[in-house]
Amino acid sequence: MADELFALDPSEFCELLVRWNNLAEAGFAFWEFLPGMRFAERETWWRAGAGRGAAHEGLDVCWFRTGGGRRLSLGAGARVPVIYAGEVVSVVDDFLGTSVFVAHERRDSRGRQLHTIYGHIEPRSGLVSGSLLDVGEAVGTVADTSGRTSAVPPHLHVTLALIVGGRLSATRLDWASLRDPNRAILLNPMSIMSCGADDRRSPDAPPRG
Repeated sequence: MADELFALDPSEFCELLVRWNNLAEAGFAFWEFLPGMRFAERETWWRAGAGRGAAHEGLDVCWFRTGGGRRLSLGAGARVPVIYAGEVVSVVDDFLGTSVFVAHERRDSRGRQLHTIYGHIEPRSGLVSGSLLDVGEAVGTVADTSGRTSAVPPHLHVTLALIVGGRLSATRLDWASLRDPNRAILLNPMSIMSCGADDRRSPDAPPRG
């Protein structure tokens, strides 16, 4: 896992999440990230005291604070934008919904191609391998986890990765391949996503004054 990031333009991803899902009307002030939500952390933010089997591959987006200090959830059904324009290369079922892998026309000095992965979502209608997405288009919506046996609340998982071997290997991407350093170099999504506050408070901590 690497925390390096080659030259990438900042994304309006988190601003679009707020705008598309009318979070300002709910009083949105800032995103809240509990221990275990951020890149490379090893806690399970939904189960206090437990650890992950491996370092977190990306960023989980779930909670935000209002100007009055309330904590609210992004929630199931929230629309999810693509970070950069790109092509869908893989759609994979996961334990909380589906993950969509998107290739982008950005490569590092070694020719490794940037991919973004959107986990725990319901892909938009008609989205398949080969679909083209422009900036400002939706990948899908946050999956509804009600009725599932998992205790994980609805949330969006985002991973950034440089794929070793180019687009051909990307057509066979899944979560196992992302954990293989010979196939993928993981990057910190917070570096480009402009999500604002990086809050490390516990779930029951009082709001900031």
